[in-house]
Amino acid sequence: MSSDPKTSEIKKICKSLIGCKINIGFTITLQNGETQLGEIDNCNIIGDCMEDILYPFIYKYIPTFEKGPKQGSPDFYNSKIWEWELKCFGNNPGFDISNFNSYISQLEDNLEKKMYRTQYLIFKYNLTEGIITITDFKLCNIWEIINYKGKHPVSLQCKKGIWYNIRPCSFNDMNDVYKTPIMFIKKICEAIDKTPNKLEDKTRTINNIYNQFYKLQFSKIIQSLK
Repeated sequence: MSSDPKTSEIKKICKSLIGCKINIGFTITLQNGETQLGEIDNCNIIGDCMEDILYPFIYKYIPTFEKGPKQGSPDFYNSKIWEWELKCFGNNPGFDISNFNSYISQLEDNLEKKMYRTQYLIFKYNLTEGIITITDFKLCNIWEIINYKGKHPVSLQCKKGIWYNIRPCSFNDMNDVYKTPIMFIKKICEAIDKTPNKLEDKTRTINNIYNQFYKLQFSKIIQSLK
């Protein structure tokens, strides 16, 4: 139930990028050999580009660090065990954490993996005249990036009455000390109970999640006594 042993090292590498300036450019070569250079000034591609930019920095010091599947989750693995998700935003963190129903299914299937073996690398940036400047960074666990004080038990995006994507809290509220694993479990189970979404068996799902969580807590206590 512990986090990636390389967590502190990965955090240090990511924090070293604060203040760096990134230019994303392109080169077009026509059939006649003419070449045209340009800059890309499009915030929609920054997250995807950051995966390729960040990876070699971490891999240089941690050879067990590798990319995840293309267009899939997670963004990175370490030692084939630990999962890392990369999130980037400009003004306010409006990125998707996961589809609501999909995330509930993943928690039910393997809570330890989604809660304790997955961490989030969150970069804040400014985009001006094609230049990306990394202005801040936080490394978070899932329970630290959720807002629990809104209209719903957990912060999320609604579409036509359906709970669609789980969304993050504000950047300043991430890592708040009052956010704990048990708070996350209670709120996510409350969300399962209240969601208008169609779930196969809400009671079974809630019991499954609680059972996994308390088994992990019991295991942690036993390990501490050895």
